[in-house]
Amino acid sequence: MPANTDSAAPDGEPTATAYEERGEVGYRRSLSHLQLQMIAFGGAVGVGLFLGLGEQLSSVGPGLILSYLVVGALVYLLMRALGEMTVYRPATGGFVSYAREFVGPRFAHLTGWIYVTVAVLVGIAEISAVGVYTTYWFPDAPAWLSPLVALCLVFGTNVLTVRAFGLIESAAAAIKVIAIVLFLVTGVLVVLFGGSGAPEASVANLWEGGFLPNGVWPVVLVMQAVVFSFSAVEVTATAAGEAKDAARSMPKAVRGVVFRLGLFYIGSVLVLSMLLPTDRYSGDESPFVTALSSLGVPYLGGIMNLVVLSASLSGVNAALYATIRLLRNLAAHGSAPKVTVLIDRRGVPTGALVFTSFLYLVGVVLILFADAGSVFFLALDAASVGILLAWMAIFVSHLRFRARVRDGSIAPVDFRMPGFPYTDWCCLAVLVTIFCSLVFDSGTAYAGLIATLALVGVHGLTYEIAKRRVARHGLPDVTPVGRTKD
Repeated sequence: MPANTDSAAPDGEPTATAYEERGEVGYRRSLSHLQLQMIAFGGAVGVGLFLGLGEQLSSVGPGLILSYLVVGALVYLLMRALGEMTVYRPATGGFVSYAREFVGPRFAHLTGWIYVTVAVLVGIAEISAVGVYTTYWFPDAPAWLSPLVALCLVFGTNVLTVRAFGLIESAAAAIKVIAIVLFLVTGVLVVLFGGSGAPEASVANLWEGGFLPNGVWPVVLVMQAVVFSFSAVEVTATAAGEAKDAARSMPKAVRGVVFRLGLFYIGSVLVLSMLLPTDRYSGDESPFVTALSSLGVPYLGGIMNLVVLSASLSGVNAALYATIRLLRNLAAHGSAPKVTVLIDRRGVPTGALVFTSFLYLVGVVLILFADAGSVFFLALDAASVGILLAWMAIFVSHLRFRARVRDGSIAPVDFRMPGFPYTDWCCLAVLVTIFCSLVFDSGTAYAGLIATLALVGVHGLTYEIAKRRVARHGLPDVTPVGRTKD
């Protein structure tokens, strides 16, 4: 899709021609405004809320709400920055496409591959969480069986057209919305009017054991996990590339989704903290199941576990949807295996889908040799670091985007980032602070930091390899399979 701006050539030198996004060829714009919102919401509300919240409450206490308030504000500004660039030029390549146009191809290569790696890890985390949830009913079942079934389901969903995918993901997201609303209402009623069935439920739980029982530092350390909880909000920009009217739908999606995410996450932290002392929660079971099971109502915990399971599947679905489109965008510019550029006549990037699904299988193999819960938290820590870098890249790209607007090479759009440039720089400072705090984490987060920095070095080398391959053989053909070239 052409855009009225300069671009960077494959060797990194600026050109005077209009930017052309090769990665958009073959897609069909058929997502409605509602589907765009539900895909974004469904991607962001997954295991980070339904499973990861238990470990966070246990380590931080009720003061976890402070972490969610800070990161929630950060997410709002992130989506405003991303939304502004999306209104300017919708792209299924999302922020990777903007990184290439406004910063350069090397930056886009690094950003794209780090995020694809992160998305695969998130997918593995979601798949491993399926194993955690199903043990509630089938404790003796093989640990790999349910994740394998889950992978087959999400693969089948992503093979469908984007319109069919949007309908399925919207339905799954609606289940999560209804479940969270019912939980919040039920939890508040139990805290206010509960009797013998909920002896530990009390507003006093917010301070009796200490609002911050382990001090202030855990509030900072846990922020990388909170960032993971909000991850996949970026899927909104990717989905906007296949929306019928992205310029109108994207601003509404940003405002609506961010507000609901903040309400549901912060509301869940408050209600869970009041239903039980926070030291009763853990990462071995969904905190929602723990809280509802404590009420002594038959089958209530099992019903919530079923909802949590559907949320996990929805999270895998959204992660896979975004990953294969970002991967195809990289391939269209010579930065990924040639097979991943393949797209069928229905607009489904089948090459990237098969490639990514194979990587997901690695997660199922890991589950064969490790406890599913431990795989989840290992993947969470590694993914969280990569997400921090991806979010930094969005703000950097937005700063460069606004520089183009300021010099007149790009026309401004109506949906603008509030408080620019101070909000961009403040958000970058918060993300850098969270990133640096991982150095002081004695757990797996530190290992995730080292692994991610090594990944940056590796993909710095793969960029040089890709650039030389493009110089020798040219860019791959992006024509959909079964369609003749124009």
